[in-house]
Amino acid sequence: MVTWVADYLINFLTYYIAYRWILSVPFRKNVLWHICVPVALCPVVIALQHFQVLYYDRFGIHLVVLSAFMILVIKSRIRVLLVFPIVFFASGFIAILVTYLWAFAANMPYSEFMESSWRGVVAECVFPALFFIFFLFDKRLREEREPVTFSIPQYMLALLGSVCLFVIIGVSQGMMKGEAELLEWNDAFSVSLVIVGIVFVALVLWQSGIEKKAIRYKMENDYYQMCLKRQETHIREIVENDQKIRRFRHDVSAHLTALEQCIQTNDMEQLKSYVERMRAETRKLEIQKFTGIGVVDAIISEWYQKANAGNIQWKWDGGLLGDTDIEAFDLCVIFSNLLSNAVEAAEQVEEGRERKISISCGSFRERICIRVSNTCRISEGSKKRHGTTKSDFQNHGFGLMNIRNTVAKANGEFTIQEENGIFTAEIVL
Repeated sequence: MVTWVADYLINFLTYYIAYRWILSVPFRKNVLWHICVPVALCPVVIALQHFQVLYYDRFGIHLVVLSAFMILVIKSRIRVLLVFPIVFFASGFIAILVTYLWAFAANMPYSEFMESSWRGVVAECVFPALFFIFFLFDKRLREEREPVTFSIPQYMLALLGSVCLFVIIGVSQGMMKGEAELLEWNDAFSVSLVIVGIVFVALVLWQSGIEKKAIRYKMENDYYQMCLKRQETHIREIVENDQKIRRFRHDVSAHLTALEQCIQTNDMEQLKSYVERMRAETRKLEIQKFTGIGVVDAIISEWYQKANAGNIQWKWDGGLLGDTDIEAFDLCVIFSNLLSNAVEAAEQVEEGRERKISISCGSFRERICIRVSNTCRISEGSKKRHGTTKSDFQNHGFGLMNIRNTVAKANGEFTIQEENGIFTAEIVL
């Protein structure tokens, strides 16, 4: 009786770890529920043992544990039922493997080792004990996380693999205990091995696909963070310009008085100098609006300032894009890579040649047209790639793959060419 109750409580703890911290299933907030429910079901376990109800390798205990979790969880009972077979098999595998290793270390036959039911109960304690050791030292286990959900194909694969592993381990156990009737399961044993191998390969391939998606999501997240920071800088500049405009307006009356004095004294040189100074100051207060999309303008504004700092002529001939089906993120990828390549290439132009960047942008018949051209270093031996000439490969190689992928996603067109030291990229989305 004591063994059954201990086995029940240990299985409850193992399932609690799987559902609470691994699958992140939401539980009731009140801690008393987590104590009272398993304790209240102990008499049920004792009754199962006394009357030998559902007595097949203590399977009745697992049903009682499942009943406890159906009471404790909230809003996820269907998921608890669906994942139960996987949790059941997984916890059983761990206990059986521990008993295998323990019997091997004790240099005892497995059948003799398992004669003591307490050894099986102690083996089931290994997983909860190891988990709580990691729990104490790993902060990530204590953090709130998104729940782990299974898609139908994932669930079917995991369940199929679990059942086959159950057959393999069950037959192995029977053979090691000397149960001759299980020797007839050789065919099922072999088929299960083959299925487990296939499932393993499928899960590895599946995981590789998930890993690629995770890397792509991380790159997109990093890019979003960069765009947000640039947009924050752009907004801060707009606020600072607004304050400068307020200060300039405050001094307008004083400036008008100074201009009036120059006119009255007929001091044309002073008047001309004063007007030029006012024109230069007002030019600083101008806020460049490129596309009308805030986050995209923040990207363009950054490269506009870098071009001015590098004494590169900047010509913008574009209109507001307005409402468009193209995501702002994709436009940021395109403009960021195009303009970074253009600025870097223009900075490396030979002395004596002008450094210039020209951008045209607009929408026509619900399509966006972007054209960026810049002066670049003239190189020998240009080679055609995919119908376009691209001799300035070192300056324009980085980021072009990102542009191609983004344009392809939008079913657009992307062409690049270089001629006489002028590099041109054209995009239609």
